[in-house]
Amino acid sequence: MTFDQVSYELDSFLKIKLTQFINSHDSQKIALFKPYYIHFAHSHLIDIFSILHSNLNDLFEFLNFKNGANGGHYNAEDSRQLLDIIEQIRILQAKLTNQYSFKVDEYYMEIINRCKKFLSLRGGSPIPAGFPKIDIIEEKAIFLKINSTEIENPDNSRKMTIDLIGGGSYANVFRYKDPYYKMKFAIKRALDNLREDELERFRNEFNDLKQLDSPFIIKAYTYNEEKNEYTMEFADHTIQKFIRNNNNSLTFESRRKLIIQLLNAFEYIHSKGLLHRDVSYQNILIKKYEDGNYFIKVSDFGLVKRPESNLTKQGTEIKGAINDYSDLDRVGFENYEKRHETYAISKVIYFILTGRETNYHKERNEPLKNFILKAIGDKENRFNSIAEMREVLIKDVFPYIRNAEKNNGATLI
Repeated sequence: MTFDQVSYELDSFLKIKLTQFINSHDSQKIALFKPYYIHFAHSHLIDIFSILHSNLNDLFEFLNFKNGANGGHYNAEDSRQLLDIIEQIRILQAKLTNQYSFKVDEYYMEIINRCKKFLSLRGGSPIPAGFPKIDIIEEKAIFLKINSTEIENPDNSRKMTIDLIGGGSYANVFRYKDPYYKMKFAIKRALDNLREDELERFRNEFNDLKQLDSPFIIKAYTYNEEKNEYTMEFADHTIQKFIRNNNNSLTFESRRKLIIQLLNAFEYIHSKGLLHRDVSYQNILIKKYEDGNYFIKVSDFGLVKRPESNLTKQGTEIKGAINDYSDLDRVGFENYEKRHETYAISKVIYFILTGRETNYHKERNEPLKNFILKAIGDKENRFNSIAEMREVLIKDVFPYIRNAEKNNGATLI
């Protein structure tokens, strides 16, 4: 069979599968996870993985809801849907080879294997006692390319395998442990199909990170011109994953320290005349140190706005997961300003304090409610600087929480 025949057969197979998934599974959130799978470089496969990721997360969330202290009962329709998705993943893995071969995230694969032991096609499924609550993966891909690569260590004595841990529309991120330095590092590698202006922005991201010097900003080390990649500091978690995993055990004092670090990071960034423009729950990282301390690490400076830059042209597509689209749609992404940045930062602060990403109007803590509604309200009345945000938090929000905990043990979660 010729290359063209193989390619045509694969395209036909994926087109049929995509149509099948759109008809049989919820495809309303198809765009939600697409950025994680762009590096597969096939439009049908990108959509398929996004649909499967979204629906698998929904089914796992419902499984968590139905799973009690002594197990529970998983509904019949949901059991059938989960079994179908598991089978479709198996079919895709058997069919896709070479550059499209993939594996399932190790943690999700473990959950899938445990689910297969009790799921039933009829009458629902008894959830066994002791079945764990599932940590839902939303901040990274769960379908991973089977494509390890190698780099040389500084003395060129041996090569090291690096693992793909994430990706987006501009670059993939790899992780490796350097045997020379005995440390973990990350490598951010630009995609091969970037336009020249996108590649220039990628290089500028490295230059910005290289020049910025703050313990709360991810460090960049060296740039490889041949591969268009750079080595940077490795951080353990996104703030989203960290809070979700620890929300029931984090003290207010721990949350307060993270927020102060976040404020320090952006106060420093703004002091350099820069605006990040892509503040999100995925781009704020957490690094854990051996002594048990955690530190905020702001990352992903690919959309930074700098005063002298001409890369952001009029009509540029608006990006940033939690940006103020309602206003930026009107004024244009090229007119992004500090009041847009404080809008997004306030959402991260609220998430750190409460573990919640929405329902701000229902917040029962009045000072916190006033803070978040001011920050995301009419632009004319928002915080104009990090200093203004810090003042309200320290003067009103933090004391209220401390007093509530002291008087009646109340918490924000």
